[in-house]
Amino acid sequence: MQLTSGQVFHHRWCAALAAQDTAALRELYHPDAVQLSVGTGRTLLGAEAIAAGFAEFFGIAGAVNTTGVENFIDLGTSFVAESTQSTGFAQATSYDVFALDGGRARFHAGGSIFPRSPAALPAQDPAAPGQAFFRRLWDAISMQDAATLTSLYAPDAVHASVAGTMRGGQVITDSLRQRWRQVGPPQLRSLSCFVEGPDALAVEGIANLGFGPDVRLDVEFYEVWLLRQGRAVFVTNGLISPRPAELRQGLQQYADNQIRNIQTVAQGLANLHAPRYWY
Repeated sequence: MQLTSGQVFHHRWCAALAAQDTAALRELYHPDAVQLSVGTGRTLLGAEAIAAGFAEFFGIAGAVNTTGVENFIDLGTSFVAESTQSTGFAQATSYDVFALDGGRARFHAGGSIFPRSPAALPAQDPAAPGQAFFRRLWDAISMQDAATLTSLYAPDAVHASVAGTMRGGQVITDSLRQRWRQVGPPQLRSLSCFVEGPDALAVEGIANLGFGPDVRLDVEFYEVWLLRQGRAVFVTNGLISPRPAELRQGLQQYADNQIRNIQTVAQGLANLHAPRYWY
C-alpha cells in the first residue's frame, strides 16, 4: 500500500519524537512555520524556534512514543491526527493538525484530549485578528446571519472532521444553515483555551449542540482555523468529551429508549381500544 504525503510526514514526525531528534524535527518544519500549542498557549514562529521548543520538552519529559492512532483525517496537503502518545511520565491522547508546504509543515497546532491541561485564556484584545474573527463567527452563528457567515469563508475553504469533509465556502455555509433549520444553531457556553498566530487560531471550549428535534448536549470541543486575508481557508474540529464513539453510543441508547417508550404507549393504546368479549 502506497502511503500519502500526510502519512509519510506523520511517520517521520513520530519517529523523530521517539528518537528525540531535534535536527530531524527542524527539517520537517518550513523555515517560516507557525506552531500553536494549546497546552502551553505558546505560539512559535520558524523551524528553529519550534525545534528549540521540542528540545526543551525532551529535556523535561524525554522521548515521545506514539503507540496508536485513533483517527487520521488525510486531505493530502493537510491532515489531522488523534493519537495516543506516551513519555516516561505519562500517557496522553492528543490531537495534531498539520498543513504541509512542499513536504514540510507550514503550520502545526496541537493539544491534549486526555489528560486535560489547557493553557489560560489570553486577555481580550480588540486588535487581535484571531479574536476578532472568532467573535464575528459566533455573532453570525448566534444571530443565524447567513450573509456574514458566508463572508467569513474563502470560496475554496475546506472543513474537515471525523464526520466527513466539505469543500467550498458556500457548501460549508449551506450545510451549517441546513443543520440550523433541523436542530437549531450551536450555542457557545465557554472557552477554556484560545491561542493565535499569523493567519491561524486554535480554541478549546464547551458548546451546546443539537442532535435531534429535542436532543441538545453540552460537548467539549477543539477547533483549528487557518485564515487567508481574514477569511477561513481550512477548519477542523473534534470532540474532546464525549469522544465520537461515546457520543454515538449515547445517542443510540437515547433513540432505543425513545422507541421503547413509543412502543409501550402504542401497546397501551391498543389494549385500551381492543374489543372486549364477555363469556
